[in-house]
This record gives sequence, C-alpha cells and structure tokens, in this order.
Amino acid sequence: MIKNKCGVGLILVLVFSMGVFTAGCDTQAAGEDHNPNSLIIAVVTKDMYLDTAVKKFEELHPGVSVEVKEYTSSTSEKGEGVRAADPGDIEKYVTAMNTQLMSGQGSDIILLNNLPYQTYADKNFLVDLGGLMQSDQSFDNGKYYQNIFEALEYKDKLYGLPVNIGIDMIAADKTLLADSQVQIDDSNWDWNDFVKTAEKVVNDNQNGGTREMYALAGMDEKRLITTLVNENYDNLVDPEKKTANFTGQEFLDLLNLSKYLIDHKLVNTDIDQTNIMDMTARGKLVFNFTSLTGFFQLQAAKAIFSEGVELLKPPGNVFFSTDSMYGISSQSSNQELAWKFLKFLVSDDMMTQGGMPINKSVLPQIARNFTQAIQERGGKMIIKDDGIPGQSITLQPPAQEDVDYMENLLSQANVYIGTDQKIISIVQEETAAFLTGQKTAETTAQLIQDRVSTYLNE
Repeated sequence: MIKNKCGVGLILVLVFSMGVFTAGCDTQAAGEDHNPNSLIIAVVTKDMYLDTAVKKFEELHPGVSVEVKEYTSSTSEKGEGVRAADPGDIEKYVTAMNTQLMSGQGSDIILLNNLPYQTYADKNFLVDLGGLMQSDQSFDNGKYYQNIFEALEYKDKLYGLPVNIGIDMIAADKTLLADSQVQIDDSNWDWNDFVKTAEKVVNDNQNGGTREMYALAGMDEKRLITTLVNENYDNLVDPEKKTANFTGQEFLDLLNLSKYLIDHKLVNTDIDQTNIMDMTARGKLVFNFTSLTGFFQLQAAKAIFSEGVELLKPPGNVFFSTDSMYGISSQSSNQELAWKFLKFLVSDDMMTQGGMPINKSVLPQIARNFTQAIQERGGKMIIKDDGIPGQSITLQPPAQEDVDYMENLLSQANVYIGTDQKIISIVQEETAAFLTGQKTAETTAQLIQDRVSTYLNE
C-alpha cells in the first residue's frame, strides 16, 4: 500500500546475488533562466532509472544537457548507490518547490511525489500533459494503459506522468486458507470478510492457544491505520472539491477495524522483532500487505510463501501508487524539450528496464530480461529485517501465466492512491488516543475531519 505511499508488508532490506532491479525516481530543483538546449529536473534523491535516462537522452540529442538537482542532505546509502529518502529531505524538497513556484522560478521538470500537485494545478503552475499527448502526433497514446492516465487526471486534465507503478495486493497463505476450507472472492469482498477469514484461519491453527499465529505482522498502530486509510483514501478525501469525509460510517468502520485487529491480537505490532518472511515460511502468517512493482516482487512472494501464495486485491478497487511521477512547470521556457524528455522516460527503450510499466508493449521484454538475469547470476537472494539473520530463497523465472497476470492487473488499475502526507500525519496523531481507548471513534473522526478540512482549504 502504497503513496508516497510506503508499501506496507515486506518492509525489508533485500540483499541478493542476482543484482539490483530498480524502478522509480526522486527529485529536486532550483529554477533559473537557462539556455534552450538544457533542462533542470528537480528531485529529492536520484535513482538509477533517471540517471540512465539522462545519459541516453544526452547521447541521442548532442548539444542538449540535462541537470538533475537533488534536495537531500542524506549521506546514508541504500542498495547500490541509491539513497533512501529521508523525511527531512522530503520536507526540504516540498518547501523549496513551493517557494520556487510561488516566486515564478523553478525547474523545467518536477518530481510530483510528496507535493500538493493538485494545488499547483489550480494555480496554473503545471502543464497539462494530456493536452501535449493529444497534440503530439509522434506520441502513440494507444501504447499506454489509459486506465492509469484516467485515474491520475485532476479536473479532467493530466498533470503527472508516472514512470512505473506499484499495485497494492494482499498475499495470502494458500495452504492455510485451504486447510480452513476458506475461499475468497476478491472481486466482491469487504473488510468484514477480511476479518472473518483471518479469525477463522487463526482460530483453526491456534491449537488451544499454544501456537503463535497472526493475521498480519510487521505493522504497528501507525502503519496499520495508515494502510487502511491509504486503501480507502479516494473515498475519504476529494482534493478536487477540497472536501473530507472522515465522519462518515466508512471511516468509523476503519477505526473500529484497526482497534479490533490490535485488541484481539490478530496483528503482530512488533515491527522491530518480527521477521515477516520467517513467520510466513513457517505458516504463521495469514495475510501480508505488499505492493507489486515488478516481476521481482511477484516471484519473491511465491518463494517466500513456499507452500503456495494467493495474491488478492484489497477490498474495493485495484489500487496503484507511484514513486516516480513527473510534471512540467508551466513557467519553464523549455517546455517542448521537457516534454521530449518525458516521452523518452516512458519509451520502449527505457521502459524495458523498469518494473511495472505504463507502456503496454514492454512487459514481455521485461520478463525476458528478468529471466536472463536469473539465468546469468542465479536466483538466490537473502531477505532480512534489521537485526535479524537473513533468510535465503530462490527466485524462479516468470512463466507466461505470470506475464498474463501482470498485464491483467495493469489493465485493471483504476484508483490512484495519491495520499497527502500532511493528512496521513493528522490521522496518525489523532488516532493514537483512540487506539489506546482514551477517545471514542466518533470524537476521533470529528477531530480529523476538522483538521483535514482546515488544511484542504488553506
């Protein structure tokens, strides 16, 4: 579950021998007048995909220079040369972008993640990319998942172009479900069905309370309520109308659901000690929230749930998020060149190097690339939580059914989880007292409603 949605579930450090598969982006920028053959891209932190795109684009267009400006003070490394975004860096980035855009300056291309881009759109700070797509005869709209573009529209216009997306899923232990004779129709289930299923499986496997068993793990109170809010965000907040719906029955049900899961010990909230993979491998975890961002995550889920995994969509729609959505500043003097670069970011050449692409034509090639990497370097990898010994698994090459499965998911992704981090912070702050029994659900919901409404209309 994702927005800057950090996918809740396998929040793990991945160390593996087959190399690093990356997708996504980050940003930073500062804007000044510059020559017509140069671009400035603003990000929080760079990533490998963006770096590769910049180098290739400059090679294809001699005389053009592309500068990526980072807004980060972080020096810690994550993976191979990719820094993890620090909350302080994100705050720094948001402040810088607000200041630059309000003052009439800014970069040509802006990473929109973590930014109130709807507000920017209302102030005419962003270019309508949908209009550019329609007027550009060299851009083949039919090659892309239109459902994803439509889900990202704001006031019938498209201001952000995602490079790759993550689709929220719930991984379930297939063997545990079968042993409890449980069948789930994820096209027609709700959160009550989720709880009933979890309780039945847990109770069937407790053996008089002597066996450790959880419905969910690795989620403290904040992560749990954040996950539930993320999955229902489009029903709780309407950025276009600047309205919130936290006093309705839907949110009250989510509050009570989170408290029920915690009070009845259906969720292991110990995020420091829980080894999700180990619990899963030993059949002690019924469900795990995760985000599919490519074949790596799909094959890893199959390997971790060694006795079989059933991937279910969360109750509701097929939700997706992205950590790599770019927009063009309306104040840029190089909008034509900026659009040319964004087109290149989602071209066949670049998209084959990504994870879950918005380009329909490249998924089979991504699967072949993944298969080749496994064959050349081996599929063995280690998954570990901080402070816990790593667990080894072996990834298998994706089969045609895996490609078909991913294509089907991408074609169904119809709700974008673009949560505002300020709103999530408000929810986390106000629900703390409720989850400890100090406030009622109704009082908590009203406090959140008032604060969010004020924020949306500032």
